Parts: sequence; structure tokens; C-alpha cells
Amino acid sequence: MRKRSIGIFLFLLTVILLALNLSMTGAAIGTQTFVPLNLIAIAVFIIGLVLMARRDRNYAQEILDQRRFVDSPREYMSIARKMGYPLVEGYKEGTRVLNRDRKGVLTVIPNHKITNRGTCRSILEALATGEPNFRR
Repeated sequence: MRKRSIGIFLFLLTVILLALNLSMTGAAIGTQTFVPLNLIAIAVFIIGLVLMARRDRNYAQEILDQRRFVDSPREYMSIARKMGYPLVEGYKEGTRVLNRDRKGVLTVIPNHKITNRGTCRSILEALATGEPNFRR
């Protein structure tokens, strides 16, 4: 969401730069001569469009779609960090992955190598959906 906001800001900045660069004369209204400011405005416009169009990647969902098996706790922690989840280490059962609002535990990444496909899938589903994978 933050990148999208920056993209919208850059788009509006481009409009302002181009509006300031218009020259109005008596003979022809709105004729433009090449000014380096136009080149800068076009570059800012392209960067703004790229930032607005870019979506946040859901790494966990991509792994689930590829049906990959992840067994390394480090890789799970890397995926969680890339997706913006806070991690709390130092617990006996493993590293806790908190919700983005830090109010609850989303899942726990074990300290040991994961050998069960069900555990792998459960952790990835929790990371992909943002819903805790604990039984209630």
C-alpha cells in the first residue's frame, strides 16, 4: 500500500511538472519546446506508474501453488520476513510468527528441520492467508 501511495504522488507530481512547463504565447497556445524538465517529468511518470501497478507478492502462496516442499526453518523465516510478518525468537517450540498488528500468534516455525508435508503446508497456508493455523 505504501508503494502505491508513492506511485500516486509521483503521478501527480508529473502532472504538476508538465503543467508548469507549458508555455502560452499569443501565436499558439500550448506549444511546447523541448526542455530538460519534460524529460524529468516523463521519468517520474514512468516510475510512478511502475510503483502504482506493482502488487505485493505472496511468497507463501507461490510456494503452495508450485507444490514445493520447504524443510528449512531459515527459509520459512525468510518468507515470513519478506511478507512483513514480525518474528519472535527464543521459544522452546520455535520461532513465533505474529500477526501484522502484533496482537496474536499466526503460526510457529519449529527450530528443527521439517519432515512432514502436512506441517509444511499448514505453515505456508497460515503465512499465505494471514489466518492462524491453530485448532480452536
